Amino acid sequence: MESTEEHILVEAEKLFMKFGMRSVTMDDIAKHLGMSKKTIYAHFRDKNDLVKSLITKMLKNDECNMQECMNHSSNAIEEVFLMMNFLKEMLSNINPIVFYDLEKYHNEAYKMMMEFHQNRVYHSVKINLERGIAENIFRPEINTEILAHARVGQINWIFESELIKSGKFSMYDVMYELTMQFLHGICTLGGHVLINNYTNQNNQTIK
Repeated sequence: MESTEEHILVEAEKLFMKFGMRSVTMDDIAKHLGMSKKTIYAHFRDKNDLVKSLITKMLKNDECNMQECMNHSSNAIEEVFLMMNFLKEMLSNINPIVFYDLEKYHNEAYKMMMEFHQNRVYHSVKINLERGIAENIFRPEINTEILAHARVGQINWIFESELIKSGKFSMYDVMYELTMQFLHGICTLGGHVLINNYTNQNNQTIK
């Protein structure tokens, strides 16, 4: 059964992801939940504490999904495609202004997210690259350390890109384009065949 604290986080997440952090007040959250602010403050010191707890929860969920993608994939390229499917669902429910609000108004939570990218995401990407080399689908001469850092840099850039802030492209569209170019640049011929196969499978699923 969901605890009161978990319930607050789940419902607050819906508001924050839709409208951004800045525009949603504790009064808005209390009204949405149908409870008093006093009840919310019994679990969270203030809005910043609530945001930090929410980001912690979201990052734990991201870590679980990364592990699932690795465990349920038959090769390194399928792992990337599974992760992209997860990101498509996740990013479709997030207003890009969330990341701007995080950096400007809840910097401690934003730093938590950046540290997660620099450590956990970096580690995951590096292991995936090494896996792909062992499976002969990524070129053996690639420098996994350099490319893992470069990949994390790409991801961080997406959150800050004017392409996203302007509304011209969705976060997922930009992420997908960069991911495909990244994969094509490191694959062997066998890897390119797998990319085409998974791309065709995804296109057929969409239809």
